[in-house]
Amino acid sequence: MRLHRWVSIAACLAILGGCGDPETSAPTPDATLANLNLLHGLFCAPDTGNCRLADRVDLVMDFIEASGCPDVVTLQEIWPPSATQLEARAGTVCDFPYSVALGEPRTGIDDEFVLSRHPIEHVGQQTLFLGFRKVLWTRIAHPTGPLDVYSTHLASGADGGPSPCGDDCPSECVAAGAETVRDCQAVQMTLYVEATHDVPNAALVAGDLNARPDSFVYRTLTGQGWIDTYLAAGNPECDPVTSVGCTSGREDETLADMESPNPRLRSRIDYVFLVPARRGASCRPVLLRGAGPGPGTRLWADVPNPFAPTCGPLPAPICWASDHTGVQVAYDCG
Repeated sequence: MRLHRWVSIAACLAILGGCGDPETSAPTPDATLANLNLLHGLFCAPDTGNCRLADRVDLVMDFIEASGCPDVVTLQEIWPPSATQLEARAGTVCDFPYSVALGEPRTGIDDEFVLSRHPIEHVGQQTLFLGFRKVLWTRIAHPTGPLDVYSTHLASGADGGPSPCGDDCPSECVAAGAETVRDCQAVQMTLYVEATHDVPNAALVAGDLNARPDSFVYRTLTGQGWIDTYLAAGNPECDPVTSVGCTSGREDETLADMESPNPRLRSRIDYVFLVPARRGASCRPVLLRGAGPGPGTRLWADVPNPFAPTCGPLPAPICWASDHTGVQVAYDCG
C-alpha cells in the first residue's frame, strides 16, 4: 500500500503541478466534490425504518451544509425512498438549489445519484458486466470549464463481485487480464470514461469500488494515470486497528454500529479519482487538503454526528449517515 501512496503523490506532482499545502487550503476552492455510499437500508432489521433512513438523510444534509455546500455530491446505493427524500431537500439545504441527476433505467435498489450546484449539461449511463451495476456520467457546466463526473458502485460479494468472470467474460475484460466480475466492471468503467471524456479539463470518478488499494481494480484505475486524490493529498492509508483512513466496515443490517460513536471501520474501498487534465484545459487541478469541517481533500462524514450534543439509539440523533464513510475533494486551478 505504501508503494501506491508514493506513486500517487509522484503522479500528482508531475501531472497536477502540486498537491497544495497539507496544512492550508484556499477559503473558496475552485471546485469541490463529496462522495458517499448512502446505505439504502433495504435489508436492515425490521421496524428500523431502513436503518433510520430519514435521520441519515438529514445527517447527510447537515454534512453537505457544514462542508461549504460542495459543487457536486455523488451518492451510491440510492433507491426510491432515499431518492424522494434527497430530491425534497435538494432545493433547500444550501442557499442555492441543487440540480439532480439519476440514471435511466434504474435498478430501484442501488442507483447512483448526483447533486450539482451548477447546470447539468448531459447525463449518460453505462451498464456493466452482468447487467446490475452501472456508471452514471454527468457533464456539468462548471465555472472552471466543462467538468465530467462519473459515479459507480462495483459489484459486492452479494452479486458476484469476487466470482470468476467466467466463460461469458467480455473480450475487453479478458484482454485486460480481469479474473473476476468486479475486475471486469472496472475495465469496462475505464473504457466508458475514455470513450465519453472528450474535453481537455480533468474529470472526477467517484464511488464505492468494493476493492482495496492492493487490488486489480485499483491498479486498473491508477494504471490509466488516474490519481487517488485521498492519498495524493497526503492523507494516511487505512489502519484497520484504529479505523483511521478507512471507509467501510460497519454492520448494515442492524443499527448497533450506526448508533454507536465508535467508527468500526476496517478497509478503504471508497474513492474519488482525478482523471488528469490534457493540453488545452482551462483548469489544471491543484489538490487542497484543508482542515476542519470545511472543504478539503480527505474523508467526509467521518465523525460521529457533530451536529448534536450526543448520538445513539432513539430518541437520540443517529451517529452515522451510513455504514460507509465518504471522501471529499477540493482543488484550485493551477
